[in-house]
Amino acid sequence: MPAVGQLLSEYRKRQHISQMDLALLADVSSRHISFIETGRSNPSRAMLLRLAEVLGLPHRDCNLLLNSGGFSAAYSELDLDCQQMQEVRNALQMILDNHNPFPALVMDSQYNLLMANSTQQRFMSQLLPANQLNGQKNTPLNILEIVFDQQAMRPLIANWDSVASHLLRRLRRQVLAYGRQEHAALFERLLNMQPPADWQVPENNQDDGPMLTVDFKLGDVTLSVFSTLSQFGSALDIGVEEILIESYFPADETSRQFFLHTDN
Repeated sequence: MPAVGQLLSEYRKRQHISQMDLALLADVSSRHISFIETGRSNPSRAMLLRLAEVLGLPHRDCNLLLNSGGFSAAYSELDLDCQQMQEVRNALQMILDNHNPFPALVMDSQYNLLMANSTQQRFMSQLLPANQLNGQKNTPLNILEIVFDQQAMRPLIANWDSVASHLLRRLRRQVLAYGRQEHAALFERLLNMQPPADWQVPENNQDDGPMLTVDFKLGDVTLSVFSTLSQFGSALDIGVEEILIESYFPADETSRQFFLHTDN
């Protein structure tokens, strides 16, 4: 485990914040920040929590910073299936159910499918062969991988180049911002699945906007949907903070009518 000063310096530099800027944000002297980063000063738990707060560190990184300083973690990391998470599961199910008749799903931070509403389940059963949908035993279905997989959703997305490029750019930003090994590994797997040429460059300014439009080819019908990602903003658990809720909305009247009339 890296020393606390080394880790603090890494987090600060990732956000392109100077020692002086961090000191001003945390209301401490820049000399104190320098002493922490060089190991000349041992920060208290309260100081590390303050620095994590002003840096806006995710719970996982905050815990790592505390552990590096010799302190216990501030946030739990519970499995979504455990008894203590029943209320969270109930809340997620309510969100999913209330989004019917349009698709919605829940993913972990690595884009593995955790939950889906009834519309999403029916929609995926129309798009994916049974062996892809069921996946391998003890191996979750990874949403990004099935989008890139030639045997899964890739041939069914009319604007696949734009969609795949957008997803790769978003994942690359996560790799650069957080330095997570699991994100880097997923990024490498996708790069080995024949990504679009010049995926690094958006075709226009809308490609990296807040919503992603996907055109699914379902027989003779093309369904256009846009998706939004949301997270729990006040979670006190690492797993809950990292949960992604993806909600799909029809982008045209044909798509809206399709979902309205197939919700039975």
